[in-house]
Amino acid sequence: MYLSRLYIKNYRSIKELDIPFTKGKSVIIGRNNAGKSNIIRAIDLTLGENTPTYPKLENITTNDFFTWKEEIDGKTIIKSADELFIWCELTRNIGEPLNYDEIYKCYGFYIFSEINSWEGKRPVKIPVRISNDHLPKTYSVLFNKNEDNSEKEYINPKLRHQETFENQFNDKYSFAFAFLARKDEEGRIDKDIRFLYRENKDSHWILSFKAPIRNELLQSAIIPSFRDPQNQLRISNWTWYGKLMKYLTSEHAESDRLQEAFKKVKEVADGIFENVREKVTQTTLQVAFPETELHFQFNADTKIDIHKNCLIYVDDGFKSLLTEKGSGIQSATIIGLFNYYTQYVNTVTSALLCIEEPEVYLHPHARRVISDRLDEFLNNNKNQVILTTHSVEFIRTVGEDLNIVLVRKHGDNTVAAPIKIKKYKDLLIDNNQNEIFFADKVVICEGYDDFILRAVAKEVYPQKLDERNISIVSAGSKDNISRFVKLILELGLKCFVFADFDYFLRDKKDERKKYGENVKAHESVSNLGKEFFTQPYIFGDEGTKTISRIDKTRNDIKTKNEKAFYTSKKIYDVADNKELVSLLNDLRANGICILDGKIEDLSKQAELISSTNKLSLDKLFEINVKLAQGSKMSDIFDIRVISEFLKVVIER
Repeated sequence: MYLSRLYIKNYRSIKELDIPFTKGKSVIIGRNNAGKSNIIRAIDLTLGENTPTYPKLENITTNDFFTWKEEIDGKTIIKSADELFIWCELTRNIGEPLNYDEIYKCYGFYIFSEINSWEGKRPVKIPVRISNDHLPKTYSVLFNKNEDNSEKEYINPKLRHQETFENQFNDKYSFAFAFLARKDEEGRIDKDIRFLYRENKDSHWILSFKAPIRNELLQSAIIPSFRDPQNQLRISNWTWYGKLMKYLTSEHAESDRLQEAFKKVKEVADGIFENVREKVTQTTLQVAFPETELHFQFNADTKIDIHKNCLIYVDDGFKSLLTEKGSGIQSATIIGLFNYYTQYVNTVTSALLCIEEPEVYLHPHARRVISDRLDEFLNNNKNQVILTTHSVEFIRTVGEDLNIVLVRKHGDNTVAAPIKIKKYKDLLIDNNQNEIFFADKVVICEGYDDFILRAVAKEVYPQKLDERNISIVSAGSKDNISRFVKLILELGLKCFVFADFDYFLRDKKDERKKYGENVKAHESVSNLGKEFFTQPYIFGDEGTKTISRIDKTRNDIKTKNEKAFYTSKKIYDVADNKELVSLLNDLRANGICILDGKIEDLSKQAELISSTNKLSLDKLFEINVKLAQGSKMSDIFDIRVISEFLKVVIER
């Protein structure tokens, strides 16, 4: 069982949001204040351990309703929605068992029904199916019906011998919870929830007027960005932590050693509190409540309460309560306990772990450890993880179960887009490349050029790259540039390209081989695609014409001098071509910087280029040393073309 769809309407910064989730791990990314936390809160509100509609629970306030601004008669008016809605849809895997032992502990519920026939004076009822065609967007149909104004049938958990719940759920593989909150003019808030289930995603829904069954289908644990172990590790009969502690202590509650220890602690407590106990009892309790005594204890008195008396201490050089430790230790402990609970206690039901910013107060090594623990928690996709993060350590594509959800702010509204990362997973091999998920603009280059570009930017445009949220990423090879471009465009980011001159030439045809076995086949600028060239910050409406210019210029070069087309490294290796020079200038002015040669040709100090006329890690180290000693990048490289290109990137 996993959360497969989340639909939100008018909740906090979210006017309307419809997010599909997959099995495994979903990572919600986006800039600060984009609305990532509101997505987690919506999940917690509907699927969390607290009953969503409990009247005394202030889980919804007037501030939770979406607000927006309108201009009326020249004045800015702030308006607020009158209702908010959250839909959480769960998908059960084929063959996945349900934990009926837990389900039968829940209350019964009424389902929306109609009379189908009569057996004597007794009506035979069947469910009225709610059309799936427009749900969840037309959610009002779910709340226009209620127990008082509708025909209904009671699903009675006391009739377990008749397999009441089995008959309802055995053939159902899709479940949903619909939460609605309305406010009136006085600010009073009314909350309601519906429980729905059906055979599959194409079936219509059976509607229940209440939702007594939630965590029995999918056990959830929510860890917000502000860690609060006292709240997340509450001990009650309904919380996962309470069930875990009861499981761990149940076999030992009547232990002679434990009872003897409790007795000794009680005797010590009686001695410590004897004076206050006697005075309060004599002056207050015995007057109003004769034969009543007061006792102070350090421990539970009965075996039933033993599990409620456990405190967690952590010794990280100083032993203290978990609540007094840092967020990193708190997160690791809660994740570990919940993982233990799902493996050894709640062994049937699937589990959902939602965690905000697991990287908080953790150094990079600890982040990777927590990321590994989250992967282990998935337990071969039996469980699900949904997290928000600003850290590249939590965006890893080793498996095929990673789902990226990019969240952005559009005006006052939060919008989200799921990214199909599977086809790009081989590109994202290190943290530098994963940085693109947190950028607004990305420059893609081939190899070690990224180091040179960043160094030039630091000298000429200090702080500008970070201020404008610009990343410079190495694709690793020319054949990867177009794939990175497609990924970046899919993310909705601005993309720019930097490459050597031979990226304008070449193709992969076999005719290249007659000019030598070492003549490399690779993609070229023509592989970047129409979608890229027609981006408004590149060429816009002129993109198609630019593609035609590129194709014509490449064909002219190949026709006049095929060998130069396959072997040239510099523009001067090609016959005089004014159109080529003009075209390269136009490309650079519009965010596609193709050099006149190789980036190594811009070096002013030959000793900083390797014997193969290539940048190498060793040479980059030497350049970095010179920069650290006070040299400028402009002393080492001719940076004019690079500087002009970066200006285009920054300003667009």
